[in-house]
Amino acid sequence: MGCGSSAPVAEGVARGPLTLTREDARAFERVRARYAKITNPPQTTAMGAMGAVAPDVSALRALCASLGEVDIERAVKVFATSMKEAGNAASGELEPVKAEKKTARGSEDARRWRELGAAAIRENKLAVVLLAGGQGTRLGSDKPKGMYNIGLPSNKSLFELQGERLRKLGALARGAAPVWYVMTSPFTHDMTVEYFKSKSFFGLDEKDVFFFKQGTLPCFTEAGEIILSSLKDVAQAPDGNGGIYAAMAREGVIKDMKRRGIEHVYVYCVDNALVQVGDPAFVGRCIESGCEAGAKVIPKAYPTEPVGVFATRKNPLTGKKEVHVVEYSEIPEEMATEKDKRTGELRFNAANIALHYFSFNFLSKCCLEIELPHHIARKKIPYVDLTTGLTVKPTEPNGIKLEAFIFDVYRFAESVCFVQGDRAEDFAPVKNAEGAGKDSPDTARDLITKLHARWIADAGGCVAKAKKGDKTPRCEVAPSVSYAGEGIPRGAKLAHLAHVAELADFELGVQ
Repeated sequence: MGCGSSAPVAEGVARGPLTLTREDARAFERVRARYAKITNPPQTTAMGAMGAVAPDVSALRALCASLGEVDIERAVKVFATSMKEAGNAASGELEPVKAEKKTARGSEDARRWRELGAAAIRENKLAVVLLAGGQGTRLGSDKPKGMYNIGLPSNKSLFELQGERLRKLGALARGAAPVWYVMTSPFTHDMTVEYFKSKSFFGLDEKDVFFFKQGTLPCFTEAGEIILSSLKDVAQAPDGNGGIYAAMAREGVIKDMKRRGIEHVYVYCVDNALVQVGDPAFVGRCIESGCEAGAKVIPKAYPTEPVGVFATRKNPLTGKKEVHVVEYSEIPEEMATEKDKRTGELRFNAANIALHYFSFNFLSKCCLEIELPHHIARKKIPYVDLTTGLTVKPTEPNGIKLEAFIFDVYRFAESVCFVQGDRAEDFAPVKNAEGAGKDSPDTARDLITKLHARWIADAGGCVAKAKKGDKTPRCEVAPSVSYAGEGIPRGAKLAHLAHVAELADFELGVQ
């Protein structure tokens, strides 16, 4: 089928006698007719597979069901558009965006923004959306990434930490916690829902936790044919975190938000162990600015750090400056290292850390009216050999997966607010295995420990030093005690490896 010539690892497909019912025949014909209409390019593999499995009714039913679930008409259009636009992300003259400098927590601006955010929570106008469709594969787990325990003294998972922060946020705002919309994937949905139930939704009201599934798209050959992973299945992959918009429309999220009177939406990714879920100061700043979209960004740690950066580019048709994220793999070295002549800082320095704000009206438009471009990723995709009925597992990339990115809607926003965050307070990614040296559970633990120890120090307290042989003093303040450093008693003391689950766990020193 043109998917590759590498040596196969084969898996057999059973054949059976022909017992086709009238209902089977009608279903077969409906699917066959749909795929026969696709002529650019012809879907010869799908058509050939239907003929190949016809002697086995159970296989035919399975294949027709799999093919029938694919919106093939939309999928081939998305593929054609994506291939045409491939490589355009960094084309045209790019200009850096200007992010507001970090504001001290105790400043008048920060207090005003926090109160604006808190008011939105009290008035039930803020929703929080969690992107949680990924598995912890690189962490050595086949479970949803949010279920991963990063090794804090409490042994809490990412889901637990974030759910408890959300609950505390509601308490601080003197209202109910914001509604939590959790985007899963077909691969993580059931386990995620069961986990939330097993943890009693982390103390949140079950009716205010809404699960919805990210979509999938078929995998394609370079020529534009969909790939079958077997004689019964279409090879499919999640459609990227930008699939959130189609999913929110399809799964009733936008309808539910409208029913609840939501006006502001905060979106984040599950693999950030430091995320200030719902971030009232950031949300409040975006509300005050009246923007349609906002992003919390941080300066790059070093010029070639593998993070995307926000930038603007003039649309040649409209002349309007549009906001884009340029991925690190698309940034030329001279652009990555270029410095501002006036400040000496990196010119392109607004790193994307997936902390987003959207007004509900803009988000609704993105979900209901805008078709996002998709990006191509060349991958090794198992495929079926129609001549043998066996599955081939290629050793080199042989096909294309399509994914949309959540940040691609920024270019449609009339106004975007960029707020500079603090890496030490906002960003502890958990992407790599323990001991990898960066973006791993151990680096996230260290960042949380340092932040929580700083909270205690700011209150005139201290954390006991690590014993000989321990790499880092480790402590943890539960979200129920403090969301962002508030509420720590003066002169608090804490032992190494301690977990402060309640205020009574502090040893209070002399005032």
